[in-house]
Amino acid sequence: MNPVISPGDRVSVDKMVRGYLRGYEKATVLAWMPSGRLKVKVDGSSIVKVVSPDHVKKVADGPNGV
Repeated sequence: MNPVISPGDRVSVDKMVRGYLRGYEKATVLAWMPSGRLKVKVDGSSIVKVVSPDHVKKVADGPNGV
């Protein structure tokens, strides 16, 4: 598994509420934003979030991963 996060990769995203960790969500990376943040789509819903890469852990390579 390549350690670099790329579009299509499966990730675990920390759910942060007012600076406190409140759980995790599984998501798929859609893109890197110009600001250096990640755009992800949460599993099981149509929610798209823009999150800090500091709160993301890669779970698996995407379909194009090596």
